Amino acid sequence: MTERSPAVSSVLLVGGRHPAAARAARRAGLRVHYLGPQHRAPDWLETEADAVTLLDTADAESVITAALAVHDERPFGVAITVSDAYIEAVAVVNERLGLPANSSWTTRAVNDKALMRDVLRDSRTAPVAAARVTTADQARQFAAGSGYPFILKPVDGTGSHGVTLVPDEGGLGAALAHTVEAGSGTWIAEEYLEGPEFSVETFSAAGEHHLLAVTEKFKGANFVETGHLVPARVSPETVRVMATEVMACLDAVGVTEGAAHTELVLTGRGPRVVETHVRPGGDGIVELVRLATGLDVQQLTFDWLAGRPLDLDRPRDTSRAAATWFLTPPPGSVTDIGGVQEALSEEGVTEAYLTVSPGDVIGELRSSSDRAGAVIAVGDTPDVALHRARGAVDRLRVRTAETSSAS
Repeated sequence: MTERSPAVSSVLLVGGRHPAAARAARRAGLRVHYLGPQHRAPDWLETEADAVTLLDTADAESVITAALAVHDERPFGVAITVSDAYIEAVAVVNERLGLPANSSWTTRAVNDKALMRDVLRDSRTAPVAAARVTTADQARQFAAGSGYPFILKPVDGTGSHGVTLVPDEGGLGAALAHTVEAGSGTWIAEEYLEGPEFSVETFSAAGEHHLLAVTEKFKGANFVETGHLVPARVSPETVRVMATEVMACLDAVGVTEGAAHTELVLTGRGPRVVETHVRPGGDGIVELVRLATGLDVQQLTFDWLAGRPLDLDRPRDTSRAAATWFLTPPPGSVTDIGGVQEALSEEGVTEAYLTVSPGDVIGELRSSSDRAGAVIAVGDTPDVALHRARGAVDRLRVRTAETSSAS
């Protein structure tokens, strides 16, 4: 059994529109003070938060300043967030107040993909060729040294946004025009890792990393994720090898506590880390892990902070699996939607939803925000869960009409 020392009695929850984190904190007996932007204030604050501070401007410095002011008036035990936008700001707050948490260096190393590669280069993780790119000439130099194909992506990108495959020398000019030469920030050039993709869900306590689950991932156009499956259909030995690689990554970037979500590719040379995040997995992975293993990652987080003893290495129930599949309709203006109730009526389906309305414009699939809905389903085996999710998503209906603005 593992428990946190010191335990806390209150948290500052920064950002986030879903109530799951606040509810988990309150179930753990913690007082919740919510801090976030006024224009995105969720509708559950009155019932799920004990105190609320809303900001007109929610950039990092504004969040840090406001959090320190909140602590002066009503001290909290730790600041926490499940939103990528605030992870670094929250780490700075905790450091300035001397509150135990992952360091600001750790969150910077995780959020800056080029810095992460620099750190991992000197670690026990398997090597991946990569370089920070700020000019087209630097991208050409990387290609000359490492060859094709390779990947260009923003160093601070999320949701698969901006991930570009450069297949060969002939495609380099178009890729550069779309990325580096477009003047949209700093990029990383990285060797293309070929093989099936997975994510490893972990929880760290007092510097020790514990495996929760391995998620099998499915990709569509432009590397956008179209589905997830827990547990992944791999052997126990493969799980062990992937977990070893991930633990080495977490050690290298200095993760000491909390949930982490690490993506990797199982290449012909073994697993290679793509990137890691010091937060639970998105895209419904938290729910898949809960359905398949009985472990609620959000609840683990706040039980740990509250000082409740955790048994993180107990045997997992392997008799259930869970999958999600996303709806990716053709680009265009949405003219008609429906089918949620029909999808929910399918065997094993626990959740079905749409994220668009008539009049919305759906662009080409370039990031997770271009998806239009999803289904979650369970089954006695991974194959059954996946079959049910993929079948039920076909019951969702989003019709589109071509429009010149869809791109």
